[in-house]
Amino acid sequence: MARIDEKVVVYGPFARDGASTVQLLQVNGHNALTVTSLAGLVEHLNEDLGAVLMTEEALIQSDWSPLVKAVKEQPSWSAYPFILLIGQRRSAGQTEAVYGLFPPDVANVMVLERPMSTTALLSALRWAVSGRQRQFVTRDHLRELERYTRHQTLMTRELAHRVKNTIAMLQSIVSQTMAPHPEMEGVRNRILDRFSALSRTHDLLLSTDFSSADFPDLVDRTLMPHGRRFQATGPSLEVSPQAALSFALVLHELATNAIKYGAFSSSVATGMVELGWAVEGAGDNKVFHFAWIERGGPKVVPPTRNGFGSRLIRTTLGALGTVETSFAEQGLEVKFRAALSALTHA
Repeated sequence: MARIDEKVVVYGPFARDGASTVQLLQVNGHNALTVTSLAGLVEHLNEDLGAVLMTEEALIQSDWSPLVKAVKEQPSWSAYPFILLIGQRRSAGQTEAVYGLFPPDVANVMVLERPMSTTALLSALRWAVSGRQRQFVTRDHLRELERYTRHQTLMTRELAHRVKNTIAMLQSIVSQTMAPHPEMEGVRNRILDRFSALSRTHDLLLSTDFSSADFPDLVDRTLMPHGRRFQATGPSLEVSPQAALSFALVLHELATNAIKYGAFSSSVATGMVELGWAVEGAGDNKVFHFAWIERGGPKVVPPTRNGFGSRLIRTTLGALGTVETSFAEQGLEVKFRAALSALTHA
């Protein structure tokens, strides 16, 4: 007969009764052993356990706390199965009372009436062990998922560090390539600043293992290095890595433009940028609104041509939603609108 490896513990205060039950189980292929105390039973409550058989005499137990503690400490996938063997006299009309003798924490209990046939006992035990084996399948799946998650996290962090190193190498290449050309210093600085904006956003994403980024934090990290006056208002919102990198570049370009021509210009002391974002709608129809509004800066003169920064803003945000740019005389206004899902699931 094929052996069932999961351990079956027979808890019988009277050793003779327990020993005879163990012998029966072993003959029928079960890995069975007997214990005569609750402490001995608790020692065997682990991942090797298939089921517990209890004789009626076990009900004289006055302090179930060791068993309750062991049951509470079992993993979330586990539910130790207990089979209680009771005599006809106790079972007659008293089944609910028998269940009531167990602490409510010990819930996975089956009551069988004695005397019973060997077939009935083995059938109940195989049912309990089979259920336990299904728990083991769940355990193995959970462990595989945990292993995969740890590996994925490790790979994500390794990739993030390599991206950071690549950005640093590109910054070095740009600096060394343009060093002999002082007339290109402005271009060099703009390129390095854009790389720095990407690098700061990667730091933010790294804190969440590249799962998402908090939009208010993204705004602060991107604009604070410029040391200029801005006011940001809007709810906390988790955006996808793609959306975070896109907005980091756009905000950097807007801030750079404001320093050169707009509200962050050193030629005025009253310039201010107001940033606002909000989510409207419900369910799958939620819409994200964003606005960059400059006030108090130099008089705005519409550009005669679209520079790289303008094209970057239009194409980057345009891939996510709709962009509107207004060169109002009192200050530049950029408004963006998109389905929220485009920013959270991109």
